[in-house]
Amino acid sequence: MASRRTHLFGGTLFWAFFLGIFYVLDGYVEFIDLGLTGGLEDFEFHGIWIILSFMVAHFGAQLPDYDLIWDKILPHRNILTHSIFLPLIICIPLFFVTVATKFLVPIYAFYLIGHASHLFFDLRPESWKGTALIHIFWVNDDGRKTFPAKASKQFLFWNGVVILAAGIILLYFFQLWLT
Repeated sequence: MASRRTHLFGGTLFWAFFLGIFYVLDGYVEFIDLGLTGGLEDFEFHGIWIILSFMVAHFGAQLPDYDLIWDKILPHRNILTHSIFLPLIICIPLFFVTVATKFLVPIYAFYLIGHASHLFFDLRPESWKGTALIHIFWVNDDGRKTFPAKASKQFLFWNGVVILAAGIILLYFFQLWLT
């Protein structure tokens, strides 16, 4: 199971990679208009935006493991926190974004990228048993409340792919959504 440090490292790695690509594309692609041109005319806005994106990427990288706090309600690695369901709930405010608040869309994108990094780093547990498996809210054929190892791997992988794709789409194509 990946440790908190590993998830923070993953969040930083994914954040830096996608932020770098975003800044490269911001200078060359017309559909990205956040006001973050290569000249850094408004350096204070850049600094705030970079800090916010860093913080939410790390929040997303750690949020799935907050189920450890609620262990009496939700088991660790449950189907709610380690899937697309939690990001869908958190991203509901995106439906109310206006042109004036468009800078928040990439912030949500970095949350999704951080959340996806968590799921990808959870694909390398010490062994695929016990808490490494995805817990469900009903009893399966074996009488357990978990997916089997293979299904848990696939569940984490495909949910991570969908969440990462959603984050990339929001990050790079949000401008088309607002026009």
